[in-house]
Amino acid sequence: MNKGNQKKKEQLGMAGGTASAKLKKALMFHMAKRLNEHYCFQCGLEIESIEDFTIEHKIPWMNSENPTKLFFSLDNIAFSHCYCNIKAARHPTKILSLEDEKFTHGNSGYGRGCRCQICKNWKVIENKRNRK
Repeated sequence: MNKGNQKKKEQLGMAGGTASAKLKKALMFHMAKRLNEHYCFQCGLEIESIEDFTIEHKIPWMNSENPTKLFFSLDNIAFSHCYCNIKAARHPTKILSLEDEKFTHGNSGYGRGCRCQICKNWKVIENKRNRK
């Protein structure tokens, strides 16, 4: 470890890379709250603490036709509770893309409409659009 990295670790109490990652996450959470974007993509509820704040890919990029494009596409990024993000990764469902302007299956979940996971996911996307 060079002197600069050692000094950062001594003064910050952690490695410089770890401190930088924590700062970036705190900044992102702060900005998401200021922009009213701190709602979970999966459940639609407010993400109240930074510990629960995660970045999620709306459409899974792994094993897709173009993983690089999906991974880096900002239109494919959302925020989720850590629990919701992990749960979705373990039990993947078909997620509709944001390019879908109309959705005809059921009535978009929740309330009186269809309650399948696809409709629920669409309702989350719909609610997010309405908040903007």
